[in-house]
Amino acid sequence: MDVLSFQSRVAWGYVGNAVAVPMIQHFGLNAWPIDTVVLSHHPGHGPVVRHTPTANEILNLSSQVLRRLQFPMAALIGYLGNAEQGAAIKKVLDQNQKSDNIITVYLDPVFGDDAEGIYVDNAILTFFLDVALPMADIVMPNCFELAHLADLPIHNISDAVNAARIIIARGPNLILASSIPSEGQSVLNILVTQTQAWAIKVPQVPLKAKGTGDMLSATFTALHAGGTPAIDAFRIAVSTVHHAVIDASKRGLIELDIPRILAQNMQKIDDMRIDEIYV
Repeated sequence: MDVLSFQSRVAWGYVGNAVAVPMIQHFGLNAWPIDTVVLSHHPGHGPVVRHTPTANEILNLSSQVLRRLQFPMAALIGYLGNAEQGAAIKKVLDQNQKSDNIITVYLDPVFGDDAEGIYVDNAILTFFLDVALPMADIVMPNCFELAHLADLPIHNISDAVNAARIIIARGPNLILASSIPSEGQSVLNILVTQTQAWAIKVPQVPLKAKGTGDMLSATFTALHAGGTPAIDAFRIAVSTVHHAVIDASKRGLIELDIPRILAQNMQKIDDMRIDEIYV
């Protein structure tokens, strides 16, 4: 199975395609990165060197790569350098999405979080709302992004499930949302369809490193696109990310230690409790 991954790239660190590619490959799929922006490192570490490919470059590069991939395949869309890139991605996927060429679209709508608010151009947010959501099969926002996409404040798990179903009504069939508020020192991750919903609660721990959302979306994409049932892919993805978070928190790391995590046996990190939600 091939996964075409449209995300940012850092020369140092583990966010965007720098974390997505090794995670997808680890779970047995081919990961073909199309870098929407190239940075020296995550902006949270200070001033960056940045290069943003043009929309035509994204279109031409992905068109050439798609000619060599096998169908069915998956496309993972994450951080965009500008809205024009998003239009180019839609165009190339539409050109290749045919009855016998199936592309499952996984959308990680990267545009903000509680700590920083919205950190992309408004045109990118508009693209996610008006164009990307209807074309996506699976959407994987954090809580902040989920609230904005659904235009619904989220204070608890019921709000989150309702917001997910507002998004499902626009086209996607599955929502995986992270960082949902919970009681005590914990947060929830939820998996929602039109008729069912499940939650996994994890302890909230201090963390300096970024990239957990990128790791979660890439791991779920790899497992789900590779044939793992959604609920099992959900459990393994959340467990894997939580293991990486605990490791980075205990060691005070400013970046996730992806080589260390992947060197361990991921099959042992899939036993988190899943609760079905009746909302």
